[in-house]
Amino acid sequence: MGDKTNPVPRGTWVRYLLVLALFAGMIFSGYLAFNVWNRIRALDSAQKDHTEWVFSQLEIEYLKLDRALDQARSGAPEDLENLRKRFDIFFSRVEIAESLQNTGNVAPEILRLRRMLDTQTALIDTGDAPLFDGLDRLQRALRQVEEVPRDIALASIAIAAEAAQTERQKIVRLIEILVLVVLVVTIALVGAIIRLSRQATALNRTSRQAEENHLRLATTLRASLDAVVVIDDEGLIRDFNGSAEEIFGLSRAAALGQNFIELLIPPHLREQQRRNLAAFRSTGQTFFAEAGRRELEMIDCRGRVFPVELSVSLARSADGPIFVSYIRDITDKRQKEAEITRARDEALAAYSEKSRFFAMMSHEMRTPLNGVLSALQLLKDGRLDDEQQKYLDAAITSGDILLGHINDVLAIERSEADTDDQQLQPCDLTALTSGLIGTIDPLAKTSGTRLHLDQRGLNDRPIMTDPRAIQQILVNLLSIAIKFSPDGDVTLRAFYKTSEDDSGGMALHLEVVDDGPGIPPEDIERIFEDFVSLDSRYERRTGGTGLGLGIVRRLVRRLGGEIHCASAPGAGARFTVRLPATPAVAPALPAPPLPVVAQARRAPLQLLVVDDNEINRDLLQAMLKRLGHQVTLATGGREAVALAENTRFDVILMDISMPGMNGIQATRAILSGTGPNRKTPVLAVTAHALPNEREEFKAVGMSGLLLKPLDMKALDTALSDLASANGAAVTGEWGAAAPEHAFDRPVLDETQVSELLEVLGRDKLSERLTTLVQRVDQDLPALVGAQAVRDLQIRSHAMAGMCGMFGADRLHGLLEDIETACKDGNAQKARALVELLPAAWHHTQSAWRQRILQ
Repeated sequence: MGDKTNPVPRGTWVRYLLVLALFAGMIFSGYLAFNVWNRIRALDSAQKDHTEWVFSQLEIEYLKLDRALDQARSGAPEDLENLRKRFDIFFSRVEIAESLQNTGNVAPEILRLRRMLDTQTALIDTGDAPLFDGLDRLQRALRQVEEVPRDIALASIAIAAEAAQTERQKIVRLIEILVLVVLVVTIALVGAIIRLSRQATALNRTSRQAEENHLRLATTLRASLDAVVVIDDEGLIRDFNGSAEEIFGLSRAAALGQNFIELLIPPHLREQQRRNLAAFRSTGQTFFAEAGRRELEMIDCRGRVFPVELSVSLARSADGPIFVSYIRDITDKRQKEAEITRARDEALAAYSEKSRFFAMMSHEMRTPLNGVLSALQLLKDGRLDDEQQKYLDAAITSGDILLGHINDVLAIERSEADTDDQQLQPCDLTALTSGLIGTIDPLAKTSGTRLHLDQRGLNDRPIMTDPRAIQQILVNLLSIAIKFSPDGDVTLRAFYKTSEDDSGGMALHLEVVDDGPGIPPEDIERIFEDFVSLDSRYERRTGGTGLGLGIVRRLVRRLGGEIHCASAPGAGARFTVRLPATPAVAPALPAPPLPVVAQARRAPLQLLVVDDNEINRDLLQAMLKRLGHQVTLATGGREAVALAENTRFDVILMDISMPGMNGIQATRAILSGTGPNRKTPVLAVTAHALPNEREEFKAVGMSGLLLKPLDMKALDTALSDLASANGAAVTGEWGAAAPEHAFDRPVLDETQVSELLEVLGRDKLSERLTTLVQRVDQDLPALVGAQAVRDLQIRSHAMAGMCGMFGADRLHGLLEDIETACKDGNAQKARALVELLPAAWHHTQSAWRQRILQ
């Protein structure tokens, strides 16, 4: 894990530039100072004075030459020689002046002198006689330039003065620049000094804070309840706080410098820790640091291995990487968790015992009650006089009340035993509420109560919910309202409304309104508690366990909704249930209506009744014969299996709790055997109604459930439903082998289609079939193209549910076969069946068009 070069901070660049500017300013200041010093030194030299002396000397030498000329007129040889000497001196002065000329103002004059001297040189170099004769000519030449030496001297003085002035101005400018630069550098230096002073102050303050933080951190680490152990990448301990001393039983002095792995890690974990450190040293990557809290085992000085909670952080120091380990002994925590787990297990065991108690009580209470009510119903044959009929009705009513109390208690147990018992399925609330009002209306008429149904705001769109739970909610609320509103009015309102939360979805509102005596405000919350009956006219007028509203609230909460009550004394009561309304993905049948009393008479069935209780067997046989069926009795599971091996039955009614072979074992043996009843529907007849038992009944292959105590209405309804779903049961063809392949099934289940037409009507059924066709056309390509077996299983399951509900028997069977093959892991078979789907779907649509969509 290589290190990346960190970018230089912006402040560092500023400091670098400032230092560079100061350094450049100091160099520039030195250069200016040297230049000024050099120029001042030049002013102090004799160079300028020499130049001025040369130019002024021209006039002097000229005058001396002129005087020598006057003396030479004497003709004396020494005077002529003196003239030659003065001429040569004047000539040399002119040459020097010519070499020193630096301005155009004197150059022409010097050149004029030079030309004059050049013309007289030949005369001077002749002998004395020619020279003497030429003195007049020489004097005339000198008179022609008589003013020139003086003009040159004066001009040189002016030039020297001007040059001196210029030099002084340059020096002044240099000094000004030097002063400015020095001032700027000085200001910069002062600023730097101030900044450095501030930085030094801040550094001192930061150092003090760092020292204080270090002391505070050291104090914190020493006082920490968690052990803090610092190690380097070699595994050597660099720090060891007080808590670590207490946890591991080692002093800090003894631990420092020791190998962490050898000292604190149990033998069975040391090799792994060595590999971790070696991997870090070679790659720079760590898998045990910065990984949050985790649990590990460590060892103390006494050899005790104990659990710890460990958190490791990686830090960098001047000596290299270090690992800071925070260690907490969780021995007590583990012990408490074990105690909690043990307490939970004990509570679950107690709860299981309670559930078993309720299950046993369900059976033991319902079984004798079944005998009582069944015997009473057998007596109700019209041959009793009025007084006897009165007593019989009173006995049946009392039995029904007792059964209601038992059902209320067991409903509470079921709701607490398993919250997953709800079966979410598409449900048409319009059909459900209409059928419910029709069912409850006879009960209302007995007390003179008028029922009203308001479905405004409720469309035909199905939603996903648990229809049985909604039915029980409404039955309880309507029953309570009817109970407390004799000769009054009870209204059921059902409508959809936008949710008040941020989801913006739809909510189902169910309202039950009565005009009864009302409820005091202080008792509104109490009425939803279990076993609560108000000490008012409600209690005196009616009976009950006080569980009805408690059950309603549990069911509402299971469905994710809420229930409220608005009431006042003398103003009736309004119960409002608000439930989430998720639109159904696929079209669905309306919720199953409540059982009705009148059922069309069907052909007699060959029935096998299995029960270990003689009274129950005899009564159940009498009730079934009264319904027109042929009954064979079995006293237990083994006898039932033996009878089923030799005799074909249309339906088997199987008790569950029996000695020896119970009902589940007997059902499994019959359905998995080779006898004529391996396809015969089996109805569970029991008082055991807990959710987990129902799932077990379904798993073993049972077709339905009848709860004790039984009456002829329940028996007739259950058997009629089986006959409608399996037409062969009526004609005595239960022993015929079921088709082994989905394409052996009919395209449509005519019985189911006929029931759909009867319940929905042709127009509504056509509308829903159109929606279904569109949905399958949309989903079928994805199903055919599914690659993953799990995806294929999910899609085939969803489509099978949609098609089966509308009588598409062949397509439904094919989809079920695909789902089964996926569950069995037989992907090859599943994909082979998928290739048959388009043809099956085409045949199904054609059959629907001929039968319904025409």
